[in-house]
Amino acid sequence: MLAFSEYRRSPPALNQIRPGMGASRSAVRRLEERSEEVGIKMTDLRRILFHGLLEAGPRATAVEIWKTLCRIMERGHVPSQGSIQRNLNLFVERAILCRDVTPDRLWRYSVAPEPRATLAITFVEADTGRKIACNAPEVATLLRRVAAEHGLAMQAAAITVTSSAGQDLKAR
Repeated sequence: MLAFSEYRRSPPALNQIRPGMGASRSAVRRLEERSEEVGIKMTDLRRILFHGLLEAGPRATAVEIWKTLCRIMERGHVPSQGSIQRNLNLFVERAILCRDVTPDRLWRYSVAPEPRATLAITFVEADTGRKIACNAPEVATLLRRVAAEHGLAMQAAAITVTSSAGQDLKAR
């Protein structure tokens, strides 16, 4: 007989959190929104991980987060420590969480501060050098997502543009 089941366990669900336990729904929702902004797909496991992280408090280790989840989950469908660590690494990579390493080599996780600066996006006309501010939030979201996928943080962007092809044809 195999030591491990051939089938995956059923995934954890939010309704398995014991009544009165878990983090504030608004705090979890804000982390979900930040995750979606940087291109992380939200799953039940990640939502439950946010509850455990917030309940465990700042500077919690992955094991402390797992133990917190064991305490607050009702029916024992707690995510594995490997799943927790993989998702914590993803959240650190996308600047949702901060990871501090202590002198005794423990990794401690906290929610990263929200970026406060607005992203300055400027279109620069190639022919004239004229600068046009771009205030479209969807463009800023797209650029942040692409930057995060490459491990970068957006501060400002300048996009060089030329006159449209339709106008060039009319001039000829």
